Amino acid sequence: MEQRKNNFTSLLLYSLKSKKNWFLLSTVIILITTTLIPFILGIEGEVFIAFGIVEIFILVFVNCLVDNSFLHNDSKLAYYKSKPVSLKNQIFINIINNHILTVFLLALVLLSKTVQNSAIELLEVYKFVIPWLSVGIFLSALSSVLSGNTVAAGLMTIFNFALPGIFYLIIYFMFSILADLIPGFSADVLMEYFVDAFYKLDYIYLIVYTYNRTIDVLYFLILGSIIAFITLLIIKMVKRRKNENTGSFMAFDGYKYFVAVLASLIIPALFTMEFYGSVVSKMTVALLLAALSYYLIIAIMEKAFRISKLSIKVFLVSMTAFIVLTGATVLIATPYKNTVPDSKDVKVAYIGVGGWHYRVINNAIKEQDVLDDEKLAEFEKRYNDINAVLFKNKGNIENITRMHREVLNNQGYNSQNSYMNNMTINYYMNDGSMISREYRTINDANAENKVKDEIAAQILKSDELKEKTYFYLYDEDYFQRYKDSYKLELRDESGTSIDGNIDMEQLRLHLIKDIDGMFNYSVDGAFEALCSYDYQMPSMEKYSGYIEISIEDGRNNRGKSYYSINLGERFVNTREFLGIE
Repeated sequence: MEQRKNNFTSLLLYSLKSKKNWFLLSTVIILITTTLIPFILGIEGEVFIAFGIVEIFILVFVNCLVDNSFLHNDSKLAYYKSKPVSLKNQIFINIINNHILTVFLLALVLLSKTVQNSAIELLEVYKFVIPWLSVGIFLSALSSVLSGNTVAAGLMTIFNFALPGIFYLIIYFMFSILADLIPGFSADVLMEYFVDAFYKLDYIYLIVYTYNRTIDVLYFLILGSIIAFITLLIIKMVKRRKNENTGSFMAFDGYKYFVAVLASLIIPALFTMEFYGSVVSKMTVALLLAALSYYLIIAIMEKAFRISKLSIKVFLVSMTAFIVLTGATVLIATPYKNTVPDSKDVKVAYIGVGGWHYRVINNAIKEQDVLDDEKLAEFEKRYNDINAVLFKNKGNIENITRMHREVLNNQGYNSQNSYMNNMTINYYMNDGSMISREYRTINDANAENKVKDEIAAQILKSDELKEKTYFYLYDEDYFQRYKDSYKLELRDESGTSIDGNIDMEQLRLHLIKDIDGMFNYSVDGAFEALCSYDYQMPSMEKYSGYIEISIEDGRNNRGKSYYSINLGERFVNTREFLGIE
């Protein structure tokens, strides 16, 4: 045992000494790009520091592949087998060497940052860069064991590092199929929920620690678990590796099929997410792309145009499993297809466009418990400027449920526009749960618009909508509290500031008068206005400058809130007050 330990240590030291030229070359590259070039140019070095980090990834990646290339050459493999240290220990010697190189290069970049007194928060960046580099070194070793040549090892290192993201994409693909088959379900919302509840991708990649979050025990637990899992795989795969496959693309047939199946799903997933058409056509194209991708990948790996029967069986079984799993999600979701809550069970509701409101609002509710009655009003004002108007009035909530039932009954709408936005409906229930739906409106020349427009007009004409959208004008308490901090700037059509002293109290009265008239929507086209980003009618009026309002109300990190009001033709009183023709 002592002899083995001495052999391991001796080879480790010898390996480090043999890398002195690589250390020297890496030092020159990092110092020139992160220190010397910015100094000569006389510019701030933040960009070059960032480029230096990218260089570290490249240098370490190349060095890992070079170190483990002995696994892909018969003569080198025979030479290393003749050494007193096992292949497993030789691989771990390379892993240790590359970690030492990584620490050295990171220290060089940190030194460059200190010399330049750069403003970049490098230690914050290192919180995820260091784990990525460490995991990448282990993955490169594992990929070299699994692969038959160095090029394949490089590609598989990238593939394995991206594996959690690939699974994310495939799951999203499944949810997009579900959303196409069952109206009302949004792939984005389903994925948000799945990631939030189960598949915490930001924790897997430790990205969550880039948001000014302090490193904690969980950070080391996640990193340690990932490295331990990869280490166990390396040990197991080294024992099972068939060296007769040296020179081939893959050393393991099972891993070859694993890569081919997952890769064959990536292309159809990307294609169908960008393609709008019938469910049947999308699924047909997806299967064709999957089959073609799988054939090409296997043909390249096996270096033959005719693939084996086993490869065909693996593809058929894999696609069957994917279809069954997707079908299971559809069956689970089907009972909720026509769910419309009773308005009395809804605390607040949102209707409009943009499924991203789900993430913004739901995260705030989860973190701040803002659906508590005392905090709800503050929360509503904070998010009104992104058009996330939460309706609390029971009459509006009832109209939203009526609209929901109408859209379930008929998604068609006769519009003059070639494109229509999806309609998003979110219910925040009294019991703390949430229901989110997103419906794709079909432009149908034969559709009857009357019911949809009438319900939409009632919502759009409500005092609640205008008072929440323009709360900084309508809320008397808010205005009186912050009126001295209101800063106004009038800009013309080109965005140029127009000089002039404006009395905010007088301007407020004229704006309210015009807004009251502006929200007196006609019934025709009201549904399209409800599905727009700012509740505007589809025929946009002539643009005639705008007012910028900044208020020091401490609602965000900047300490100020900013609002902009376009002074279109409907702002008759305001334009007259400001002397705009």
